Formats: sequence, C-alpha cells, structure tokens
Amino acid sequence: MTIYIDSDFRCHLTDDGTMRPVETGAFDGKCKTFIEGYRFVPEGESWTRADGTVFTGEMIAPAENYFALAKAQAQYEADMAAAADMQTALDILGVTE
Repeated sequence: MTIYIDSDFRCHLTDDGTMRPVETGAFDGKCKTFIEGYRFVPEGESWTRADGTVFTGEMIAPAENYFALAKAQAQYEADMAAAADMQTALDILGVTE
C-alpha cells in the first residue's frame, strides 16, 4: 500500500502536496486512524526525537497513544466483520441490490 510521510515522518493516507509516497505492507488491513497515528522512517533514513534520541529506519512506531490506536483498529475490524456478516445474510436471502 502507499502511505505518505511528512517532514516529521508521520504517516498519512493522502498527500497535501508536501509529502512523499512510501510503499509498505506494514499497514495492510489497518484503518485510517491507526495508520495516521504512526511514524514511519524508511530504511537508510533517520528521525531525531525532541530529546535528541536518533532512530534509524526502517522504523515503524506509534506517534500517538498506542491504546487509542489499538482501540480504533479493533472497532474497525469489528465493523468490517459485521459488514461481512450482513453481506453473507443478504447472499443467503438472495438480495442482489
């Protein structure tokens, strides 16, 4: 999938014109909130945290509270499962539109 990273290596699903695209499978099956709560440092690059700690890529790490991101992802997965269940029920009933 294509994500876009800003100058602080934060992930985005859309480019505001200042970001660069990165191809990664790290976020396959993840919801927008989860993805956009992460930082992605590509291989061969580095990001320096405010306290001066340097992280070299490839690095994928939460940039926001992980528990909030995990909760959003869990809700997304529950919603996707419910949608699949509804589609199965419609298929059984023969509803095509």
